[in-house]
Amino acid sequence: MNTQDTVKFNLQFFSESLNKDSLNDDPEKPKDTDLDSDEETKTYTEEEFNKRLHDELSRRMKQKEKEKQEAVEEAAKLAKMNKDQKAEYEREKLEAELNQLRAEKAMNEMRSEARVMFKDKEIDVSDELLDIVVSDSAETTKNNVDNLTKILDEMVQKKVQETLRQNSPKSFSKSGLSRDEILAIKDDSERQSAIAQNMHLFN
Repeated sequence: MNTQDTVKFNLQFFSESLNKDSLNDDPEKPKDTDLDSDEETKTYTEEEFNKRLHDELSRRMKQKEKEKQEAVEEAAKLAKMNKDQKAEYEREKLEAELNQLRAEKAMNEMRSEARVMFKDKEIDVSDELLDIVVSDSAETTKNNVDNLTKILDEMVQKKVQETLRQNSPKSFSKSGLSRDEILAIKDDSERQSAIAQNMHLFN
């Protein structure tokens, strides 16, 4: 294949992508103006592509920068929220401790009031007993004190009655005891009771 054939082949190859009317009838002599126009069109397309590529890269870089800035702002916001949450936790913890101290103070004051109420009723109570009757309510504490006092009074009365029955002097009413038998009683209280019941023997 000679040089002329090579040129002819190349021109025929390019002619496939061009308008058939843009070339001469002779494939060896293409119109110079049409080829120059095609070259200019090709160059313009590359410039446009480069411009669009540059614009797209710029847009993406701006978007990344915006996302980065938003991420920084979000991180700062989260850090601030965490700090606020920590402050809120510390505040709630301190408030809980203060409430506990107030409750303990109120219970101690209530214990003192309950002890005074028992003392007014001449009842000496232990700390364990106070723990049972004292509550965080003044009304409930007073009711507990009254109820316990009533129970203790009933127990004391019952015990006293039992003791009196056990220690009560024997009856020495007119039962045939002589004066000498009464005087022979060794227990002073029993002897005096027997004398009181049999005064007719000592008149």
